Amino acid sequence: MISSLLANSVLIGSLVASVGAYLFVSRREGTYVNILTPSFVIGIPAYYLFPLFYSNWFGIDASAYAYVYVYLTLAIQSLVFAYVYTRRKAPVVRLPFGYGYGNFGWLGFAMLILAGLLYLPVLLEFPQYILDPRQIYIQTRTGFGPTFFISSSLAYFSVVLILFSKQSWGAKAFVVLMAAIVLSLHGSKGQVLSLLFLIVIFEIYVMGRRLKLLPALLAGVAVGFLVLALFAATMVLGDPLETIQALSSYSDYTRNAMLVIDSDIPRQYGRLTWEDNVITLVPRALMPSKPKNFGAFYLDEEFYPEWFDADTGSPDFGIGVQYADFGFLAIVYLTVFAAFKGWLAHLFVNRLTVTRHPGDFVMVAFFADISLFPVGVGWMLPETMALALLLRYASCFGADRVYRERIRTQRTPPPALRPIDGAEGA
Repeated sequence: MISSLLANSVLIGSLVASVGAYLFVSRREGTYVNILTPSFVIGIPAYYLFPLFYSNWFGIDASAYAYVYVYLTLAIQSLVFAYVYTRRKAPVVRLPFGYGYGNFGWLGFAMLILAGLLYLPVLLEFPQYILDPRQIYIQTRTGFGPTFFISSSLAYFSVVLILFSKQSWGAKAFVVLMAAIVLSLHGSKGQVLSLLFLIVIFEIYVMGRRLKLLPALLAGVAVGFLVLALFAATMVLGDPLETIQALSSYSDYTRNAMLVIDSDIPRQYGRLTWEDNVITLVPRALMPSKPKNFGAFYLDEEFYPEWFDADTGSPDFGIGVQYADFGFLAIVYLTVFAAFKGWLAHLFVNRLTVTRHPGDFVMVAFFADISLFPVGVGWMLPETMALALLLRYASCFGADRVYRERIRTQRTPPPALRPIDGAEGA
């Protein structure tokens, strides 16, 4: 077992590296609220603050190897992403697709209505839980995937489209409020928080807001109070010790990863990662034999069988999933993944500064770790790219002008783009 002194030193060193990466990106971006903010707000408490408190209050069961491995990997991921993302500006990649700017308003309203209608059967099935939506979330873990998750995604996209529209601020506020209500009825704190992050990223990368360090810290405190309010709304806690234990359970990302590393579970050679990204997309109605222990849920069954059998939700295993797949080489896989993610994030942020289009914005939101497809497992890059292209295509309907990209400089605004020949007024 690792000593408390070494454990605290390793954790704090990793925390300093992650915070340093965030500050480095912030200085380069000119704003202390940026593409790293959503993952930073969630990750710092989950990976560092809660575990630091938990280990010093309840003790540490992990080996020195597992503890160092987890926190070294987290630090390297942060540093590599920051380095690749902030490299010198690259030419904006041009896409050979047309797109418009004139129909975002009615598309936003249409998606909001569809989000509500799609989720309505769930509310009708569990009317007794409308005032306690957390119970709806618990009851719909299995068998409600398409209805539950597509409704959430439509609510997010309705907000994206209305924000880009020329509707009045009142109309925009109405759509945002209704989408927030739909998402809150799903019973997930994360979905409501993702909506807030979506608006924040829009203000930074589309509206060009820049926040200095002090305003960013104040905004972070405000988000912290919001998170506590969401906890209070979805959890019934007893004495202070029970409250501490409940909050500390959100540190299980790192502890469960260490549990996997210290176990003798056989290597899966990529099976869990593949299943997380493929099987999770197949509706159970189309695959009646779809197992419950696919992907990361295999670890749930191995380490938390009672929770798994009860279907009440199991803890997250963090980088333990990749370790179960690739063993000690997981750190290499995750480092390459961080570099790839940083490169793609850089590419789409550059594109968004030129096109200022929802299609590119959803990609930036995706790389900001805002879960527009809240399925819980898998990296939904292909699906998000397909949705981005669909938004570009849908934006052409009813548009006065349809554009093709004629990008010559990174900061050229949309009016400099040429309309498609003969498409004007289409």
